[in-house]
Amino acid sequence: MDPNRLQKLKQQKQLILEHLDWLNQEIDRETIAAKPSPSPKTNRLIEAIPEDKEVASQLEIESTPRHQVASDLYSELGPDTKNAASETKRGCLFIAALAFAGLAAVIGWVVFYY
Repeated sequence: MDPNRLQKLKQQKQLILEHLDWLNQEIDRETIAAKPSPSPKTNRLIEAIPEDKEVASQLEIESTPRHQVASDLYSELGPDTKNAASETKRGCLFIAALAFAGLAAVIGWVVFYY
């Protein structure tokens, strides 16, 4: 047996381990570079608001009366939005009344014929 062979094998093993460490570092670096970094919430908010749109400060919102803010919102959304809540409530009550009348009719029919 060659006494230098064992030494050469240990050197090759050490070189392979160093190369594996380097490969792991490169894989980690590419993995980190491939992942999108999550932006902070403040950046998402800045991106969501166009630059040309003015953002009201909190003081302006608090100092504005509620009816004025609501009327501005109604005028922006359209003419029918002012009555949308009352129309929705009226429709729900009408459907509930029909369901109650149907239930009463079924109960009356069962009581009368059975």
